[in-house]
Formats: sequence, C-alpha cells, structure tokens
Amino acid sequence: MRESARAERRRSLFTGLVTLELIEISRGRTRVVVAPEAGGRLVQIAVDAGGAWRPLLVEPGDHALLLREPLLWGSYVMAPWPGRVEGGRFCFRHRLYELPRNFAGHSIHGRGVWQAWRVEEARRDRCVLSVAFDGGWPFGGGARQEIVVRDDAVAQRVTVFAHGEAFPAGIGWHPWFRRAAGDGAVAARVDARWTYETREMIPTGWCFAPGRDLALADGPVLGERRIDACYRGLRGPLALRWGSLWLEMTRSPNIDHAVVYTPEHAVCVEPQTCAPDALNLREQRIAGTGLRLVRPGEPLVAETVWRWGWEA
Repeated sequence: MRESARAERRRSLFTGLVTLELIEISRGRTRVVVAPEAGGRLVQIAVDAGGAWRPLLVEPGDHALLLREPLLWGSYVMAPWPGRVEGGRFCFRHRLYELPRNFAGHSIHGRGVWQAWRVEEARRDRCVLSVAFDGGWPFGGGARQEIVVRDDAVAQRVTVFAHGEAFPAGIGWHPWFRRAAGDGAVAARVDARWTYETREMIPTGWCFAPGRDLALADGPVLGERRIDACYRGLRGPLALRWGSLWLEMTRSPNIDHAVVYTPEHAVCVEPQTCAPDALNLREQRIAGTGLRLVRPGEPLVAETVWRWGWEA
C-alpha cells in the first residue's frame, strides 16, 4: 500500500445490503486497516518485514463476515468488560442486571464489538473512534479508542467513560493472530504469576501457578498445544514470534491480565485490565481481579503498544 497524498485512505465495501467503510492508516513499514462499523476493529495489520508485506491478523475472505460473525476476525476492543459474564447476569450495588446472552448462554466481550463506532478523526497515520454503549449495557456511557501507526508499531489507547451513573468496567483487546505470519512456527511468551481455575472460561476465583501445559514464560513454540486460559500478575511484555518475525506487546500498568486462546488456525494473546467474569467475582469479594469503578470525570484508560521487528 502506497502512502496517499490524502490524510487517510477510505474505501467502501458492499456486503449485501450494508456498505462497510474501511480506513487505511500507515507509516513507513506498518499499515493498518480499520472497520469502524464492524466493532471499530483492526481488520488487518501488515508489516514490511524481510522484503515482503506480511499480514499478522486473521481476515475473512468475505468482509460481510465482519458483521455476521464479529467475534472471529482481526483485532477488536472488549469494553466495558472483556471475556464472559456468566449467564449474562451480575449484581452491582444490591441490584441484579441482565445482559444480552450471545455466546453459549453467557454474555461475551462487552458491547463495543457488536456496535458501529463513529469516526472522530482520521489522518494518514492516526484514527480516533468513539461509541456510545447501546441498551445492552444498562448504565450508558461509552468508549473512545485512539489508534496510532508508527514505523514499527501500532499504539492503542482506550478510554471507557460514564455520563451519569457510575459502573464497574474493564477493557481488553482481542487480536486473532495468524499462525503463519512469518518464516517459522509461532511461539508465545506470557510471563505471569498465576492462572485462574476456570469452567467454560468462567473463573471460579481460585488461582494457581501455571503448570507445564500453561507455562509460557520462556516463549515456547505452541505447536499443537491448545490453550484457553486467563493469566494474572503479568511480568514484562507479552510477545509472539514467528521465526525471524517478532511482536512485543507492552502495556499500561493497569493491564495485569491476559487471556491466551490457541485454536488450530490462530493464536489469540489478549491484554486485559481484568479477568473474565470480573463483574461477578467482585460480588464474591475475590480480590485482585482488576475491575475498576468508572464515574463521571473518572474514566478507565488502558494503553498497549504492539511493536514488531525482523531479525535477518
């Protein structure tokens, strides 16, 4: 993709009866495609490494799937909560709230991924999007995300804010990385003190040191290892490697959790400010889950920078 003389490049795709706008932003060796209407997601991150453009994210051949099956592609923000809320229910300040059940009887990955985001700003190397949470989130409020492309990185900042009523919240990113992005087998590094005991990715509240199958502190090649786990107490950046190509994910201090999911076709390493189902863990008085209270004028802000490199 050549850098355009325009501030940014936009194009529209016709997906059935819906026109899907794509925004391309780039700088030097990094380019990003953003789909505001499809959950404000990054459709693709491509890097010029080893003399070739290499796409890092799983992208559908038919972009209509970004709207029909929004959970499975690219990289999207999870807000105002990441992961699952058990049964789509939680209590806050002695009141029971119900959320849309949209995955195996649970409510998953917040509201932003299901909504169209508004373009606040689009320049050659920067895009700012915002969303007001729909009726699926009973407290109102919304989120803003800033995406900045650097020569060797993508910097992302997400803010969750309240308009009136205070509410508990968390933020996460859900990237679907390709297994064959570079010239070698994919490896992942997640150095964490603990992992949660889970049932259907719902934490019970118990934590333990990662055992052999879940130990990723040394950045092992994943191979056929299948992981679906939440880590807590992160030490150092998260990282992936595909042979000569590496990606390092630094984070703001409030990002102390990460989910790792390794299906056959992809690798998801997801930085998060809190655990899945933290809305219910809070009511069980489980400490350290990372859930924050958002009030008017006191938003939750999280940042991550995904920097990459190529070792010839």
